[in-house]
Amino acid sequence: MSTEVRLPGLGESIFEGTIVHWLKKPGDVVTRDEGLALVSTDKIETEVPSPVSGVLIEHSVPEGAVVEVGALICVLDALGPSAELEATEADTPAPILLTDVAEPAVDRSAVTEPRLQVTPDGRKLFISPVVRRLARESNVNLSAVVGTGSGGRVTRGDIEAYVGTGYERPLQGYVPGQRIPPGGFGVRLPFATETPGKFAPEVFEGDDVLPLSPLGQAMAEHMAWTWWRAPHVSTVVEVDMSRLIAQRAGRSLTLLVAHVLAQTLPDHKSFNASLTDDGRRILHKRVNLGVAVARKSGGLVVPVLHDAAGMTVEQLGSAWKDKVARARSGKLITDDVRGGTFSLTNVGSNGNLASMPLINQPQVAIVAIGAVVKRVVVVTDGSGADAMAIRPMMYVTLTYDHRANDGAASGRFLRDLRERLERGLPG
Repeated sequence: MSTEVRLPGLGESIFEGTIVHWLKKPGDVVTRDEGLALVSTDKIETEVPSPVSGVLIEHSVPEGAVVEVGALICVLDALGPSAELEATEADTPAPILLTDVAEPAVDRSAVTEPRLQVTPDGRKLFISPVVRRLARESNVNLSAVVGTGSGGRVTRGDIEAYVGTGYERPLQGYVPGQRIPPGGFGVRLPFATETPGKFAPEVFEGDDVLPLSPLGQAMAEHMAWTWWRAPHVSTVVEVDMSRLIAQRAGRSLTLLVAHVLAQTLPDHKSFNASLTDDGRRILHKRVNLGVAVARKSGGLVVPVLHDAAGMTVEQLGSAWKDKVARARSGKLITDDVRGGTFSLTNVGSNGNLASMPLINQPQVAIVAIGAVVKRVVVVTDGSGADAMAIRPMMYVTLTYDHRANDGAASGRFLRDLRERLERGLPG
C-alpha cells in the first residue's frame, strides 16, 4: 500500500519550506521516524520523518524546490511489521549492540551511537537517527533508557523524559556540535537538577502561554549558544553622515553603509573571520556580508551578499534589492542565507539610537547602525577654529568576540570604518 508524504506544518507563520537535501533516494528502505529529507525555513533546518516503514518509491519535488506546507513531497510503499524488522537488520550489516557501548568519562562526541536496541528477550529494534542524535546531544547512555514505543523501542519522548529526571552525567560542560535544549543549559552544565525549576516563570490568571514557533526556537537556540560560546564586547562610535546622505540619491542608507563596510573589512581580516572549536582561526578571503531583514510576518532573516567587497555600489544595490524582496516574501533559498562571514543590522529603522547585538555564529563580529539624528556638534575648520553646527549623526556599534580580537584591533577597525563613512563614496 502506497503512502503519500506531505510537507508537515513547520510552525506558526511558516507556510513553506525548501527541500535542501534528500536523505533517502528512490529504492531505499526507510523505517518509521527515520529522516527522509532535510528542509529549511529561513535560518532553521529540520528533518522530515517518515510516517511509516517502507520503501521510497519516488521524489515528488527536486532538491532546492520551495514547497508549501501540505504539498506532496514523496511516495512510500509501506511495509508490515515483520518486513520492517527484516529490512532494519539487512540495512545494518554490523550492528553495535547497546551492551557494547560504554558511557565515556568525558568526550561523548567520539562515541558511535548504536543503531539497534536489544530487548531483554533478544529482539532487535531499530533506533531512529532522531533518537540517536538526541541521546548524543543530551549525553544519555541509551542502555539506561526504558523504551515505551512499539515493542519497547526507545522514542524521542523517552529520551526527553529521562533527561527531565536529572540523570547522572559527567560534569563536562557543553560538547561542540550539540544543540541547546529549549530549557537552556540546565541539562548540560554542572547545575543542580533543581536549578531550572527555581527560576521558572509564574503563570497568572489570564496569561497566554504560547509555544515558540520552530523559527522562534531556532533563534532562541542560536542566541543562547552564541552568548554562551563567545565573550561579547561592544564598542560604539558616532559618525557624521553628512556626505553619505548627500550621495544617497534615493538609495537605501543601509545599502550605502553595507558597501562602505564591505570595502573596509579586507583591511581588517581578523574581523572577517571565524573560530573553530579546536582553536583555529579562519581568515575568509571573500567578504560575504549578511544583512538582517525584518519580515512582514514577523522575525528576522539574514540574507547574505556574497563577495560584497568585489562589487560596485550599483552591483551591490541590485543584489541587495533582490535579496530583500525575496526575504520579505519568504522566497529565499538555503544558499541565500549560507556562507556569511560578517553581519550588519540596522536598528535605526525603528528610531532606535543604538544596539549591542549578539554575534551571528560562527562569525566573530557584527555591526549595528542606529537612527540618523540631527544633533548640535562641535566642528573644526581648516584653520583649527571650533564652531557649533547641526549635523546628521549616527551611532555605529561593533560587537566582537574577545577571543578573536582585542580592544586595540576593534578600535582601529571602527576608526577606519568611521573615517570612510564620513568621507562618503569615492568619486
